[in-house]
Amino acid sequence: MSPEQAKASMIRQLRAPSTRHDRSARALLSSLLVLTGLLAGSSQAQLPEDMGPEPVGERSVSFSHPLSANSTVTADIFYPALSSGQNATPNVAGGPYPLVVFLHGYFAPPSFYSILTAHMASYGFVVAAVGTESGFFQNIMNEARDAHALLHWMDEQSSSSTSFFSQLLSDGPWSATGHSNGVAAIFYMLEWEDRIKYVAATEANWFNIPTVSQFDGSFLSIGSSEDLLAPASSNARRYYLEAQSAQRRTYALILGGGHNGSLDFPSSLHTLSHAEQNRLHRRLMSGFLRAEVLGEENVYSYLIGAEVQGEPISRESNCPRPILWAKHDGAQPGAVNAGMAAVPGDTISLAWSRGDGLQALGLGLAGLSGSVYHTAVVPASGVIEVPANLPPEFSGNTLNIRGVRDSGSSWAYTRAARIQVP
Repeated sequence: MSPEQAKASMIRQLRAPSTRHDRSARALLSSLLVLTGLLAGSSQAQLPEDMGPEPVGERSVSFSHPLSANSTVTADIFYPALSSGQNATPNVAGGPYPLVVFLHGYFAPPSFYSILTAHMASYGFVVAAVGTESGFFQNIMNEARDAHALLHWMDEQSSSSTSFFSQLLSDGPWSATGHSNGVAAIFYMLEWEDRIKYVAATEANWFNIPTVSQFDGSFLSIGSSEDLLAPASSNARRYYLEAQSAQRRTYALILGGGHNGSLDFPSSLHTLSHAEQNRLHRRLMSGFLRAEVLGEENVYSYLIGAEVQGEPISRESNCPRPILWAKHDGAQPGAVNAGMAAVPGDTISLAWSRGDGLQALGLGLAGLSGSVYHTAVVPASGVIEVPANLPPEFSGNTLNIRGVRDSGSSWAYTRAARIQVP
């Protein structure tokens, strides 16, 4: 089997629905899917590392643009389509979709990351992977300028009635994702582009760039414990620690992983298999985009909450704008787990209320009639998980959940979540 055939086979396996009985077989490919029952009695569950619901098209492009460094910019575009495959017709009716740019590492063209980029696109994103500066002599600043040009070219194409990508993109904020040196290129790009509000970085190579400390959006930094090219403690984690202005920042360390877990190509050089490393990269990067860009905050349970327990991931968060996730505990029909990511050392309060208590939860958390109330100090990890063992009278009701972060001098509410209690 050729490398391209092997990769195509892997993608087909990732797109196949998972069941309780296929975990060992899928692990041999690249997913090692774990079934988690979100509701009592469920027989299937979608995991963030599974392919999403959208068929993915791929189109290679080249263009010239006044913002670029190279006279010709090349890129691979992954997008929701009517069917999967090269140059498949975009699914315009299902859009518009948020735009995500992907910046590669040293000597790594977009084709090296096609499993990861296609995975992101399958959840309803248009992922534009810049292809320049992928040879032996990489100019990181030029990659940043070409990626910047790619974002604006895609925006222009979406606005053109005659373009292949016409009407495909939403008008919302942009996201930037990248690997290794590509992460440095992202933060150089932020010197010129303020429309980027979400950044997901993996195995970043540290460069002392002022925009790291100035970025005020949402930031995920992924490191790997056996990364010899860019050791996590002085690279990926340093990005996390230096991003002091980010309203939400999370650091995830893949235990036993190496520098190239996000790439398509298997490697046996590390404690953790390449299949597992790639699965965890898909979970973390696509999950982050879904949670932040699409507002699916419950996905954070798989990134930093209860569903990450047992995975080879160490994580920490620091979130002045707190995150809330709330999920049923499949063990008991009336049990709900709520989690928050906030600022270590701050006080958080969580309240659960039945029926029309949502308005009350927006005005104050204490003293609610017919509610469950919890307060705690956020630990050093920045993450706290609270099981709510609900009274019997909550059964069959809509459960409203909200939290607040209190630093003593400032406070911030979480979103308000709703769950139907069985």
